[in-house]
Amino acid sequence: MSQKSEEELRHALGNARAEAEALKSMLSKAADRLEDVVEADCSAEEQAKALATARRLRTAVDRSDNRISGGA
Repeated sequence: MSQKSEEELRHALGNARAEAEALKSMLSKAADRLEDVVEADCSAEEQAKALATARRLRTAVDRSDNRISGGA
């Protein structure tokens, strides 16, 4: 592999990691906002749905963290 293509691959990897971090941040913020909605005046059913969605978003972030750090 040439030095240039290795540099290009490293650059692409860095971009992919930055994108993954940005997406995880967005998911975490979405979960936070859903939890804020739950605290607002809404029905128990809507609260349960929002909390379940927030849990799924946080699970997605956690799994992504484990994949990246765990090498799985």
